Amino acid sequence: MVVMAGLAFYSLLTPAVQAQSRENTLHELNTLLINTVMEDLFTPPVASRVYVYPQIAFYECIRQEDSTYRSLAGKLNGLKPLPKAPSGTNYFIAACVSFSRMAQSLVGSEYKFEDWRIAFTDSLVRITDPDTMKVSMEYGMRMADSILSWSKKDNYLVSKSMPRHTLTNKAGTWLPTPNEYAPALEPYWRILRPMAVRNAGQFSPAKKLTYNPSRQSEFYKNVFEVYNIGKTLDSQKTAIAWYWDDNPNVSVQEGHLTYYVHKVSPGGHWIMIARQACMEKNVPLVKASLTYALTSISLFDAFISCWNEKYKTNLIRPVTVIKQNMDAKWEPLIQTPPFPEFTSGHSVISNAAATILTRLLGENYSFTDNTEIPFNIQPRSFRSFYEAAEESTWSRVYGGIHYPETARISIKQGRAIGNFVLTICNVH
Repeated sequence: MVVMAGLAFYSLLTPAVQAQSRENTLHELNTLLINTVMEDLFTPPVASRVYVYPQIAFYECIRQEDSTYRSLAGKLNGLKPLPKAPSGTNYFIAACVSFSRMAQSLVGSEYKFEDWRIAFTDSLVRITDPDTMKVSMEYGMRMADSILSWSKKDNYLVSKSMPRHTLTNKAGTWLPTPNEYAPALEPYWRILRPMAVRNAGQFSPAKKLTYNPSRQSEFYKNVFEVYNIGKTLDSQKTAIAWYWDDNPNVSVQEGHLTYYVHKVSPGGHWIMIARQACMEKNVPLVKASLTYALTSISLFDAFISCWNEKYKTNLIRPVTVIKQNMDAKWEPLIQTPPFPEFTSGHSVISNAAATILTRLLGENYSFTDNTEIPFNIQPRSFRSFYEAAEESTWSRVYGGIHYPETARISIKQGRAIGNFVLTICNVH
């Protein structure tokens, strides 16, 4: 029997603009986007695609309020000059319409964003000049259509039409893992067009962790380390592993009953961290929009780069090696996701996002992350974005699903991607 656990959602504000700041409206849109991605059960890589395009649509409208903020057209791959706003445009109204229209085109629960947009525009009708309202809404739709046209050329649909991943009998290659022994997740994600990086392999690590059956090899030293960590976990490491699990669809077995718990995706967790930081620091609207845009760009490119590495190296997971060769009863603390081990998705995307947030919002920003409260997990405090990213990285080792050397290499890969995004987008 299969049942679904109740979904936990982040709270939403009212869309009535006169009752809240413009910044809060942007934060509300991101809350709605995160909630919708959870409800629609997107995989983490696909979720990163859903996050990124609406952010760019909003930014390209709102940046026109401040001439110091430049367009991403000509900087992001394949993004040509975008339509200019006609005279009389309210850039904020246009940005909100564009975000909601772009998000609506990407999610399954389309009505959520249509309903939001109707409530948003209705709240403005009585306080906005009709001509301004009309031209702003039309421009927002036109911007969304331009971003949508660009998005359709990113090879997403091509990746979905490719054949299933083929397993090999070669020693040390990835095999499906318990509990579900699910097939490989998004094996062709690497063919998607990145946003800023030149190609999926640009940040392929020079050093790789490779399979070696010798018990004296570096590989087996990593296996033994994962095994021993799993046997000696203390309460702190256990809490860290569960805090950063962020598996959007975890299967739980209790006797003959299997049910699923849905949580925020790893990329969504970092969007929520960006949201919280912007709110706590009272970041002005245009800069907040840039923060969301660059964070989501780094997440998208990090997933493509990481997934390229995963399916090229095709490295076996710790649980498979340990059960086959060391201890058939050993279990990782958290459920191993269904794709190859090297590099670590959590680590690459977390360090890419932390690099963006550190540059835009500060190196020593101390915060208490509240992202996991809806899932009955206590908040954790950090002295910087990088400290949070490093904890996310090592949480996967504590959880028993990644090797320590993979974690170390993945940190470097993620930070390199984040810095490249900043360079391409001219953020200094």
